[in-house]
Amino acid sequence: DVLPALNVVAEFTKDFQVRASAAKVMSRVGLGSLNPGSSVSFAGANKTVTSGNPGLDPIRGKAYDLGAEWYFAKESLLSAAIFYKKIDSFVETSRTVTNFSASGLPQSQAIAACQSAGKPTDATCFDGWTISVPVNTPGGDIKGAELSYQQPFSFLPGWMSSFGTIVNYTYVSSTIKYVNSNVVPSASNPGVSFIDNTLLNLSKNAANATLYYDNGSWSARVSGSYRSPYLTNVPGQNLNDIEGTKQTINIDFASSWNIT
Repeated sequence: DVLPALNVVAEFTKDFQVRASAAKVMSRVGLGSLNPGSSVSFAGANKTVTSGNPGLDPIRGKAYDLGAEWYFAKESLLSAAIFYKKIDSFVETSRTVTNFSASGLPQSQAIAACQSAGKPTDATCFDGWTISVPVNTPGGDIKGAELSYQQPFSFLPGWMSSFGTIVNYTYVSSTIKYVNSNVVPSASNPGVSFIDNTLLNLSKNAANATLYYDNGSWSARVSGSYRSPYLTNVPGQNLNDIEGTKQTINIDFASSWNIT
């Protein structure tokens, strides 16, 4: 791949600057997804075949960013940015519940799995296998904005001047085209079926806030991190439309003291 990139910074004053960038980007698929091997498992009621796909294309796209930064005081920053990402090629895991023969593996693999699970090795052994394989999809769009604020409270009197804060917020909207493996091609619908939804593991809203204290010898900080609900599988397993995770809020505290 040829991956050109352009970065421009306009310094309007010593405290205020605007950044812009445009780039063609590529991310290689993990070796686990490219592995040409397969694994066969029969655990409980779940019969699964998990395969790699050495023919996968990388994730390719174009990225555009525009941001403004204002360094309004010492160690202080107020910034805003907008971004747009055009994903030309995406990778998802396609899961299909079908006969074992669709995996392309020898039937002896299914029989061995059924035997190890203490199940019959007749025709029922070959039905109801969930076959998972990574595939390329047409991708989609990601766009959003982010705000960031950072400042030590050195303008406060006495011990309060050792406090400070760091806050940021990100909003993201995305539409990705996924292969709908829950729809099996038929004579009336012979082509591949797609569904549109948000990018996996990406929350629409995310925010972080930190309040810290540092007087040179003792420091402490408490941080809060929030993310709105996000999807983990599209389409979901067991014929579910989607699978996801609810919103999360994490609170962390850390403190240290320099003895000398």
